[in-house]
Amino acid sequence: MESRWTSIIILMLSLFVVIFFLGQAFFSGNEKVVTETAFTYSMTEDVPFEGVFLRDETVVYSSGSGVIDYEHSDGSKVGKSSVIARRYRSELDIERRREIEKINEQISVLTDAQKLAGTDNNQLENITNQINERHSLILENLISGDYSAAQDMENALLGVLSKREISRGDVDSYEAKIASLQSRAAELEALLSGDVENIYADGTGYFVSGVDGYETRLTLVDSADITAEQIQDILKKPNLGGSPSAVGKLIADYRWRVAAVIDSEQLFGCYEGGQVTLRVKNDPTPIEAEIISITDTGRGDGTAVYVFECATLTSTVASGRTAQFKYIVNSYGGLRVSRSAIRYNDDGERGVFVVQSGKLVFRKIDVEYWDDDYIICQSTADDGYLKLYDKIVTEGKDLYAGKVVE
Repeated sequence: MESRWTSIIILMLSLFVVIFFLGQAFFSGNEKVVTETAFTYSMTEDVPFEGVFLRDETVVYSSGSGVIDYEHSDGSKVGKSSVIARRYRSELDIERRREIEKINEQISVLTDAQKLAGTDNNQLENITNQINERHSLILENLISGDYSAAQDMENALLGVLSKREISRGDVDSYEAKIASLQSRAAELEALLSGDVENIYADGTGYFVSGVDGYETRLTLVDSADITAEQIQDILKKPNLGGSPSAVGKLIADYRWRVAAVIDSEQLFGCYEGGQVTLRVKNDPTPIEAEIISITDTGRGDGTAVYVFECATLTSTVASGRTAQFKYIVNSYGGLRVSRSAIRYNDDGERGVFVVQSGKLVFRKIDVEYWDDDYIICQSTADDGYLKLYDKIVTEGKDLYAGKVVE
């Protein structure tokens, strides 16, 4: 009897132990954790300032009445005697001329496609690939906000679509369509109210459609004598206006300078001849610059006039007289990780736990930048280090390599 009770007790204890460990495995081994995805991230430490542009510029004049239509965007390079603008009698004439140009482009596209009429369709696969490529480029341009490039790609897409239609036999000929377009272009030509006056560039350079009255006052040479007071006056009034007959200007060279009043303590360690990186506000393009001069303002407040010379000419730089800048002190890039995710393994190595196939795996990190809430670590291909798109554990209890988690 006693032996029977002993067996029952042993059996119950065994079941209890099994249930206990199964419970531990279930409730502790499959604990829920909070994760974030490792994405690339970049940030900069910078000193903001407002500067004044100095460039060698020549104003382009053209007297007469009518409406000006420019042939080039600001910052475009033009050659001597090239047409930089056209003068029309009215805005309606400009609209008609643009429609004529668009029609002529369509005629050119359809004429090119017409050459495939009556040929075999062995080019269909290549044409289909071109359609897909151009369609993808249009979408990329639209997503990135480059609507001008998307519009330019429109005719290219029309061209390959037309070639596919005629190669497959969907249409026999584009001759009737071409004739209709030519008739419409002739009608518009007849409606133009008068001769168009071409305005030519006097020399080579980078064209800008606006003038501000500082063209002869703020040249590269003038940067040697510019004062803090002059800079502040220009910042308050960046446009003096120009002559009514001025239609734009030519910037002689891609080199330009910017002058600014900056607290010297903010640019501690900078020196004349030093190479630095600038950015125009809201433009991600890095601009490499040389510090041409540093001149104390004499105010006794630690400020100095800094003059930088640059060789990256963008439309923002070309068209304005002043701009908000950022002096880049440091730049960091890599994988962004919340500081709450940082752990250390038994060897004292810094890293994070990531979830792979439902288990925790320790990944080392090489920190480049520390913030109060996050870090930026290097993205490396070395085994054992954090990788792009890894699922990083930011919250969880009793974390260890190999642990099963949800």
